[in-house]
Amino acid sequence: MKIRILLMALAAAVLASCEHDGYESGDGSLSYLTAELAVLHTASNRSATSADLDNGTTLSISNPFTTSWMTKADTIYRALLYYDVATDGSKKVKARSVSAVPVLRPMEQSKVKDMHTDPVGLESVWAAKSGYINMSLLLKAGKTDGEDAVQTLGLVDCGTTVGNDGKHIRHLKLYHDQGGVPEYYTVQRYASIDTKDLGDIDAVSITVNTYSGEVTKTLECK
Repeated sequence: MKIRILLMALAAAVLASCEHDGYESGDGSLSYLTAELAVLHTASNRSATSADLDNGTTLSISNPFTTSWMTKADTIYRALLYYDVATDGSKKVKARSVSAVPVLRPMEQSKVKDMHTDPVGLESVWAAKSGYINMSLLLKAGKTDGEDAVQTLGLVDCGTTVGNDGKHIRHLKLYHDQGGVPEYYTVQRYASIDTKDLGDIDAVSITVNTYSGEVTKTLECK
């Protein structure tokens, strides 16, 4: 399933694949398999050599890998990483598979010509030690004959308010355009927000239109 990400002003929309990129690096038991949201670091040959987990742990990848969506060297990518936990207590792990996780950046409300808030399922929203805010979304999907039907996700900046306690709260709303994609089944997907993109604020308020109505989550940023 493809998801288009709505970017900031004047930037062209790009396709961020949320497909699962699976690979098997050798025979072995999956009894130590775990999955974590992470920031992957690529080397000069575009291969991921290490991963910073949301809990602050840095892992060294014993079997560096690359994927179709990891197109740049010496950079970082947000991802859901599946790996075998090291049994010797070290931080060197074997990667098993990976999925891209889109990082949503706020777009000015005045530059959104047609606001779409098609409903999604919202499992949870939480802030991580890594500085990312994560959302677990449940999207409706289905196969189509053509490639024109693509869902679009984004964040719209609805301004900043100052409370009676002097705290600055940034208000965001999830942009979601179903884009003609059939709603046959439910797919769980993660999306992240880098708090460095939110400016000097104390908290962020995120409003999501769900199938049960609008839900607003407020999280501390400091």
